Amino acid sequence: MDQLTHAPVPPISEADLRLLRIFRAVAEAGGLTAAERPLGMERSTISRHLQALEIRLGARLCFRGPAGFELTAFGASALQAAIAACDALEMVRHELNLARNILTGELRIGIADNCLSNPRCRLVGALARFREIAPDVTLNLSIGLPDELVESISERRLHLAVSGQPAGNPRLDYRSLFTEEFRLYVAADVLPSPGLAELNQRGFALVTRTNDRRTQTLARHLDLKRIAVAFGLEAVATMVAGGGFVGFLPTHYAEMLAPMYRLREVGGAEAFRYTTQFSLIWAVDRPLTPGGHLFVRLLAETPDGA
Repeated sequence: MDQLTHAPVPPISEADLRLLRIFRAVAEAGGLTAAERPLGMERSTISRHLQALEIRLGARLCFRGPAGFELTAFGASALQAAIAACDALEMVRHELNLARNILTGELRIGIADNCLSNPRCRLVGALARFREIAPDVTLNLSIGLPDELVESISERRLHLAVSGQPAGNPRLDYRSLFTEEFRLYVAADVLPSPGLAELNQRGFALVTRTNDRRTQTLARHLDLKRIAVAFGLEAVATMVAGGGFVGFLPTHYAEMLAPMYRLREVGGAEAFRYTTQFSLIWAVDRPLTPGGHLFVRLLAETPDGA
């Protein structure tokens, strides 16, 4: 069954939808074993369901075994179809409940790390109001890198995301939320305080964040040989506060740390300051659920600092 058959896929039945849901859970979990708990099924049972779906569709969906789990090209297309089918059924449920003035279902939101530390983020206030208005909607909140958040929106694993990735993807809608100004910091107790031109001479290591082109460009500009890699703002701040490291941090984040760890902007580094625009994003080709529309409205109405 490794190749597509020439027979068309038969009409989708209720039983097929159940099999598609199981297949989606396995694909999103990354394997049969990982899907046992969320599905409440044993691995052998899940395997039988996948085999039944492959027979029904006339093609192999995935490779599974000791070498790991991997979707076939047809399986990747089938996954998108399964997600679309689940979304369509969920929208029917939402519409019927909305006719009775009830909001239900699940709202999955992804956010960039340390959004909570920005007083202009407004997420906390919006979430609190959302729970008051729509207590029957299950909220699912997760943290991710900007690229990961956009990918999760595109692949329909998230309904909404708050990300600092620049706007410009035609498949996404963007709602501007707040900005963050980044500056280049060292620990304040490092004396004398280094200037930009002294970093290399004094042996400072530049902290680069995963997939951050600005720090990589700065490393080349200053000819810094010593480089450290961090995942997330807290990791950057931990290294910088320890001394001997230099890294970019948002100004509000450095101010928040001041009572415990005093940081100082590197002298002469004003030209390397930059601002990141954070936006609420969602997919153009995926209609938001009523809960999603409500959250977008509440976030727009929530004042700064709430």
